[in-house]
Amino acid sequence: MIVKSKGIVLNYIKYGDTSIITRIFTEEHGYDSYIVNSIRSQKSGKSMGYFQPFSILDLVLYLKESRNLQRISEFKSHIPLHSIHQDLYKSTITLFLSEIFSKLLQSEQSPNPSLYAFAEASIHTFDQIRQGVANFHIQFLLKLTSYLGFEIENAEYLFSSTDKLMPAEDGHHLLQKMLKDPYGSTYNLNRSMRGEMINVILSFYEHHLHISKPKSLKVIKSIFD
Repeated sequence: MIVKSKGIVLNYIKYGDTSIITRIFTEEHGYDSYIVNSIRSQKSGKSMGYFQPFSILDLVLYLKESRNLQRISEFKSHIPLHSIHQDLYKSTITLFLSEIFSKLLQSEQSPNPSLYAFAEASIHTFDQIRQGVANFHIQFLLKLTSYLGFEIENAEYLFSSTDKLMPAEDGHHLLQKMLKDPYGSTYNLNRSMRGEMINVILSFYEHHLHISKPKSLKVIKSIFD
């Protein structure tokens, strides 16, 4: 069966001499792994840049129920992205979030249009904003829970599900604002406060979905130190 869908690239690994296997969250079919043949060959007319994390693609998929690994027959950019793969800070955040998102989506084998729409809109906004970049991953993870069945409605609920201590009043107020404010908002946050917020949010995700901390956590902490 040949179908068309939009999709958000999460990662890829090399496969054979010239191909890749990429994990993609699609609007029409949820999360799955796909093979892209010959894209790494010298004769390929397509760039590997299409499969950087959080690239948004228009896809033609060749699906077969009896096959574990599906195929992508055609692809092109759906939304051109201009900064998330070139800016050091944005690309580091993108790597971090795509790793977490991939862990979360392993149970999303069926379509989830509202989650897809949230993710696509968030990525597009992240590519455009110039302020509040260092806070985007915190806001994304806070807002994402609304689409996963355990919404963080306030800071009290966030901390009640973890073994972390409630932050000082200033930190509590900031978390409340980050949960509700749009991306690009700026806050008076130092590296220590930002690190504490990330730790408690990841603990919240571990508690509800039993996912391990991402390997890229050290990278994102180092880039903002």
